[in-house]
Amino acid sequence: MGKIQILPESIVGKIAAGEVVERPASVVKELIENSIDAGANSISVYIKNFGIAEIKVIDDGEGIASEDVLLAFQRHATSKIKDDRDLIRISSLGFRGEALYSIARVSKIKIITQHITENTGTEAYFVAGTLKWQKPAVTKGTTIQITDLFFNTPVRRKFLKSSYTEKAHIIETFQNYCVAYPEISFSLFINEEEILNIPRADTIYERVLQIFGSEIVETLKFKTISKDYYKIELFIGEKPKEKYKKLQLIFVNRRPVREQSIVSTIYKAFKLNYPQFLIFITVPPQDVDFNVHPAKKEVRFRNCQKIHQLIFKMAEFQYKSSMVAEETVQWQADSSYLEQISVFSADSAEFEFLNLGDSIVVVKQPQGVIFLDYHAAHERVNFEKILNKMKEKIAKLVFPVIVNLSSDDYVLIKENMQMLQELGIEAHDFGKNSIIIRAVPEIIQYTDIAGIIESIAVTIKEEIDKPDFIEIKRKIAATIACHSSLRANDRINCFEIKALLQELKKTSDPDHCPHGRPIKKFFSINEIKKWFSR
Repeated sequence: MGKIQILPESIVGKIAAGEVVERPASVVKELIENSIDAGANSISVYIKNFGIAEIKVIDDGEGIASEDVLLAFQRHATSKIKDDRDLIRISSLGFRGEALYSIARVSKIKIITQHITENTGTEAYFVAGTLKWQKPAVTKGTTIQITDLFFNTPVRRKFLKSSYTEKAHIIETFQNYCVAYPEISFSLFINEEEILNIPRADTIYERVLQIFGSEIVETLKFKTISKDYYKIELFIGEKPKEKYKKLQLIFVNRRPVREQSIVSTIYKAFKLNYPQFLIFITVPPQDVDFNVHPAKKEVRFRNCQKIHQLIFKMAEFQYKSSMVAEETVQWQADSSYLEQISVFSADSAEFEFLNLGDSIVVVKQPQGVIFLDYHAAHERVNFEKILNKMKEKIAKLVFPVIVNLSSDDYVLIKENMQMLQELGIEAHDFGKNSIIIRAVPEIIQYTDIAGIIESIAVTIKEEIDKPDFIEIKRKIAATIACHSSLRANDRINCFEIKALLQELKKTSDPDHCPHGRPIKKFFSINEIKKWFSR
């Protein structure tokens, strides 16, 4: 008896769903694309329990004709492809005809829709892709409600990440389409709380400002170039390392995609260490293939070299990489250090050091020399103070600091307020993607508090899927220590170096900074003599 058999439709459907519906954000993506293709002017998304309990998308698009509603849930059903010629000139978003079919196979789904040319619409309910009932309805546009996602594929549900991670993916997906379609108004609600409410905008610049705020937009330069039906619009800037939060978005014909070669070209062309950019690439439909990936995340160009050449051409237009001035914090030795080191004034003349580069000093010792990274050393000292004595010295801020965050960071920080409290940061929800800071550990009260909060969000985001919250707190303390420590190029005198070395000896690991990098290297006189064969 032969071993090969035709898989039943129920299994075929789940396999197809596995390719298209990776997580709740995939559902949001597919439904938003359908709404955009339907000509919607307004799209609202409602999420419950990070998309597992419910995902509802409401639009005011043209709707689906009654005779097409059931067809829309069949595999490879699409209104965007008529023949094979259409495959090489795709201008719509949802062209594969698998979205509704795949989503329906792993959920319970209700659709209410009415085409603009009809007086009566349709309401239908499916469970695992099977129609349960259908009846007439009167509505405008289309409402699709997905409930109990992955109820019949428990393994898929088991492999989802934490609730925050899944919500972050949803917010990121939602924001990407907000950026690409400024002429559409968008709103997003998670667990009945409004996360984003974006009115229509006249330009991409206005939309970028709406989503990312003036603080980020002011650091970006806008550039545009076009040639032979190819057009590139680019927002690009740079932030200092300690304030850097990765913002790198690529849109091809208004579709958010991943394309590492474009990222690499931007790095090479603009010669930035920590770039932030949004790039909008418009090419003829026949010159781009979105059919590479089932979820249409990747893209293939017919003439990729032309895009790279245009990006390099943009970089030649007198671009200045020093748009953002790095903030530095002057550090002074605490008076407690001076009390512990009584020989400061007596032997300061004997304490000799030499500056090497921007953060390394060479300190003369009786038996040799120490090469010291004073930023890393100060980080270690501050890290242990913050971690071990976070709540001992809390400074109430005379003027509370309001921190404006991106939508995903705002949700994350709100869900982890208790962790901030344990680190000595008194934070409260201020609404509209903002939090207010009323008290901080004394050691960081004069630093960039907003930058610290943003860095904390990044740290939690990187570790959120791990249950070890002690390690998360260690990383957050390391982040705070980095912000509150001496910077490269900060001036430092012999008294401060000596105080720093004295404090470093008291730490649990005087040889490594909180991130694991080496702090100092000692070379004995005998070792140095060996260099010269003496």
